[in-house]
Amino acid sequence: MLYNKGNYNNDPKEIKARFTGRCSETGKKIMRGESCIYYPSTKQIFHLDSKQAYEFKLWWEDVNILGGNY
Repeated sequence: MLYNKGNYNNDPKEIKARFTGRCSETGKKIMRGESCIYYPSTKQIFHLDSKQAYEFKLWWEDVNILGGNY
C-alpha cells in the first residue's frame, strides 16, 4: 500500500475495498478486500489497472519524493 507523508483529508489514497463495487473509469468489478484507489472528495473508486490509478501513483511519487510543495 502507498502512504502519503503529507496526508490531508481529501487526498486520494490506496485502500482495500470494504464492499464490492465498480471502477468509476473502466467499470471493472472491484471485489471486497481488493486494493483500489479512493478519492474521498468525489467518493469514487478506481481499479488499479485504470489510467486514474496510474496518474495517482505518479502524483504519489511526486509528493513523497519531491515534497508536497514542489
